[in-house]
Amino acid sequence: MVSNIHTDFTANNHKDILNIENTAELLGISTATVRNWVKCGYLPTHSKNNKRFFYRRDIEQTKSKLLNGELEKLNQRANKIKARKIFIPEEYIKNQIQIDKLHPIINFIQINNIEIEPALFLLSLNFLKTEKIFLNINTQDLLKKKKLICTNKQIQKEINSWFPEIKKAGIKKHFSFLLDCELPEHRDVLGILYQSLLFEGKKSQSGSYYTPINIVDNIIKDYVKKDSKVLDPCCGTGQFLLAFSDIVEDPLNIYGIDYDKIAVRIARLNILTKFKSKNFIPNIFCKNTLFDIENDDSKFDVIATNPPWGAHFSKVEIKKLKTIHPQITSFESFSYFLKKSLNWLSRSGTISFILPESILNVQIHKDIREVILKTTQVKKIIYLNRVFKNVFTPVIRLDLGMQNKKTKQTTIYNANKKYKLQQIKWMSNHDFIFNIHTNKFDSQIINKIYQTKHITLKNKASWALGIVTGNNKKFITSNNKKDFEPIYKGKDVKRFILDKPSSYIQFQPEKFQQVAPEEKYRIKEKLIYKFISKNLTFAYDDRKRLTLNSANILIPEIPNYPIKVIAALFNSSVYQFIFQKNFSSIKVLRSHIEDLPLPLWKKSTFSKIIKLVDKTIQNQVYFQELDNYIISKFLLSQKEKTHIKKITK
Repeated sequence: MVSNIHTDFTANNHKDILNIENTAELLGISTATVRNWVKCGYLPTHSKNNKRFFYRRDIEQTKSKLLNGELEKLNQRANKIKARKIFIPEEYIKNQIQIDKLHPIINFIQINNIEIEPALFLLSLNFLKTEKIFLNINTQDLLKKKKLICTNKQIQKEINSWFPEIKKAGIKKHFSFLLDCELPEHRDVLGILYQSLLFEGKKSQSGSYYTPINIVDNIIKDYVKKDSKVLDPCCGTGQFLLAFSDIVEDPLNIYGIDYDKIAVRIARLNILTKFKSKNFIPNIFCKNTLFDIENDDSKFDVIATNPPWGAHFSKVEIKKLKTIHPQITSFESFSYFLKKSLNWLSRSGTISFILPESILNVQIHKDIREVILKTTQVKKIIYLNRVFKNVFTPVIRLDLGMQNKKTKQTTIYNANKKYKLQQIKWMSNHDFIFNIHTNKFDSQIINKIYQTKHITLKNKASWALGIVTGNNKKFITSNNKKDFEPIYKGKDVKRFILDKPSSYIQFQPEKFQQVAPEEKYRIKEKLIYKFISKNLTFAYDDRKRLTLNSANILIPEIPNYPIKVIAALFNSSVYQFIFQKNFSSIKVLRSHIEDLPLPLWKKSTFSKIIKLVDKTIQNQVYFQELDNYIISKFLLSQKEKTHIKKITK
């Protein structure tokens, strides 16, 4: 569950016929990618009664070619969802000596092509033997189904229930290495092994990544007491549960839920081993938190987890979610887990979730932000930056209480700085943005800027994405050939100008995977901006140039508001300051741009700005003069101007 919510695999009408969802599941990609591959001719498709379907044999052949590296074009385009590499979660285990102990285990499993479940079963017995719970285990005894000697009755039951699911052919005599090898020293060693064996693509598809141990421990230290009743609704192998058990004295007060059967088995063994002198049945369940548990009146003092981000839901699941949680319209998995957890929290309890920073400021997550602001007290937000290997997204820790004391302050921890913000102020922000990077002085400056009489681009502009060819090797060349023209990438976008072109394309829109109407590329004037960026970077274009999808297009449609003035504003240090403080994003989104103020200054001011823009286009050395002029037009003190320059330099 938590770590793996997926679509049930069922073929429509006949076992050899697949619909688009089945095909996506079999290939380990999204339905959108399936559609793109069909459009590009990579997947054979058929139709009947206006319904598209696939033959299983075709899809299995494609999958085989992918795994064998035969389809280089698809492998290069494929995202993490279909990645097949294995990696060790080094954010979860820092000691190099312990990491070195993992490699021979993982190598043995790979070389012998051992499936994950039999491997984890044998490693679990190894772990239990190390803990002196099982004695004298070998593969011969397992193959002959000899009774194993165990010092804990409940653990004996757990192993006995697991063993029948491990096919006899799945365990061979020479697998004894897994029973006898030295395991790394770690409180969740089985979890590390499981995580290391999972395909990176499976983790990305399920939205599951293990949390660095110090982050987990800090949450427990802040809120958990010896008599606390605690829950991890996305418990995986029990990372948070084990941390709970360091303080909670009664194991029956520790609850965990997860949809992943193997992870739950490991979590139960972990807690049973931690309290091996006690006789109890763990409150750790293999269920889907979002769908299998309804109208539960249990209340918990602490609910802490790292929920899945961006997990995929089936059409049936989405329909259910719309009914259960109508306030959440984003279909984002972490929002549903957060909303569900609020129902289980005691009046004096605390929720602590590890989440992507995007929950604070991206437009699509305004639904859960509104729920949070209207129903909870935001106790603490800790900016953790990037903490997961192979995940670029910055991370935060969000702590909530149910007392909903809106006048109370939220404590922000950000880059070794600690400060307090008023939660109630976020209620008045556009899309309920939690601008945690904005302290009191920053807010004072931004408020002054927005007090200038202004308009915005909201409903006053046209937008276009750059071209997605579907196969850059086929359509793009580094040499300018006959009938080809320059095409610009995000890295080519500079302040006011585009760099010298390094790529060329023959404009054949009917052959591309995604393309905007040609008139948007060919318009007399437009702005081109870098999409993946921590800063605003806008180029002015009056040469009808083409862009790839890393460089997007903005066409302002405000009468008597010069496009060059907009370019000057958006490139200025004032607007870099607004962007960094209000959005703190690695992507420049349309919603961000639409929120920026366009001051209604005099025509003479516009004229002066245009002259300076023209000079800057010719020579970037004039940008500083332009930037100083723009900042001078806002009613800011010298201290405030200096602060803006310092932050954005």
